[in-house]
Amino acid sequence: MWDIGFVYRHIPKLFGALAFIVNPIFVYLIFTEKSTKFGNYKYLLLYFASFNLVYSVANVVVPIDIHSHRYCFYLFISDGLFFGQSDWHLHMLSARCALVSASYAVLLSHFIYRYLALHNSELTNDKFHTYMTISFGIFCVYFVVWHASCFYLGGANLEIKEYIRTDFRDFYRMDSMDMNMISCLYREGTDHTLLRSWSTTILWTSISAISICMFLMLACMIMKKLNKMSSCMSKKTSTLQLELLRALIIQTVIPIFVSFFPCVISFIIPIFDLDLGRPINYVEVIALGAFAFCDPVAIVLCLPVFRQRVLCQKKKPKKKQNTEINMMSTIAS
Repeated sequence: MWDIGFVYRHIPKLFGALAFIVNPIFVYLIFTEKSTKFGNYKYLLLYFASFNLVYSVANVVVPIDIHSHRYCFYLFISDGLFFGQSDWHLHMLSARCALVSASYAVLLSHFIYRYLALHNSELTNDKFHTYMTISFGIFCVYFVVWHASCFYLGGANLEIKEYIRTDFRDFYRMDSMDMNMISCLYREGTDHTLLRSWSTTILWTSISAISICMFLMLACMIMKKLNKMSSCMSKKTSTLQLELLRALIIQTVIPIFVSFFPCVISFIIPIFDLDLGRPINYVEVIALGAFAFCDPVAIVLCLPVFRQRVLCQKKKPKKKQNTEINMMSTIAS
């Protein structure tokens, strides 16, 4: 087996270990916070933290490598228990890739919840279990669609394996025919192979684009609703809602830039026969495992109530309290 580099091999494992440290702390902070009433939203955050842990396990157990050659990109399991060619290993590789798409559903469920909560929907109160069932259903749809498309690409790509065979042998010192791969070929192939590659790439890009558009649309609708309600809400409630929305936006931006964009780059660059070298592949693979650790950290630092607890900061006394203290000091003197 080839040497894929110490840093490249162990940084995803490091992120996985950090995710298992940070996410339980994140859950502990949520369920022990008394000064702020999160309501049922804390269970949605628990759902998010649980997904991060599952994602981190998959990132370590099913490590992947990404590479490109001319008009083709491919990824495969680079090490571990599922290394080598097997239908079961191909399912594991497809599921590993599907988790990246499924994270869209997890983030989408947060935006929908915040919007429904502002409208006092029963789905966020008495019928919260119904909302969680719907959220998990959306998650399953994303997962199944992405898994099926990945397995569709990896199940019959002998032509692509032959296309990259020389390059794969020169780079990895192995035969591409002996590996399970998910790959796309955009030119220099038969019509059937090109159709499979282009149709799947369009599907992936559409899912990503539609999801991001929905994030932006719901964020705008939430902001408009908050502006309308600002006059009838207490300052404390209004501040909390804005902080939660800000945390949600950060929670969404991080995976988009840290994980999703590297994925898009990996299967878009070969269309133009561009070669950015191995460093970009290292960045892509490492970034895929980063957001499960980075996201909860960003949320904790974004919400003052959590940030103060983690950094052991004391709450600043209110101005009214300071005035009363000064008056008492003046009287005493």
